[in-house]
Amino acid sequence: MKRPDLTAARLEATSALGRGAERTLTQLEAAGLVVVRLADLPPAEAITRTLQDVELVAVQGWQPPYRLTVAHGAGETLDVHALRTAVPDIREAATLAQVMGLRLDVEVDEGEGLLLRAWTVEK
Repeated sequence: MKRPDLTAARLEATSALGRGAERTLTQLEAAGLVVVRLADLPPAEAITRTLQDVELVAVQGWQPPYRLTVAHGAGETLDVHALRTAVPDIREAATLAQVMGLRLDVEVDEGEGLLLRAWTVEK
């Protein structure tokens, strides 16, 4: 994903907001917020993809950086890293799927190479 052009977005925001725009934008920045043009963001549907009935293989066990291979039933494999904050839930879902014979579904961000979440579904 290309980086958003924050300078251009700020100029457009200044023009759109009119009088007092600089003060408003400064207050937003002080709160840790920035203005980004929608055109600079990827389309929402291109960000993530849900894969059903997959198998997860932990490349180095469940150790940082949590490299995983996602094997999809269609013969497709993806090499990804688990989102650090989602690791406990992903590990639990993978274990439940294996032990209880449940189907494992995952959500991946292929552009960033991240496994965002995993959950089980009864077959």
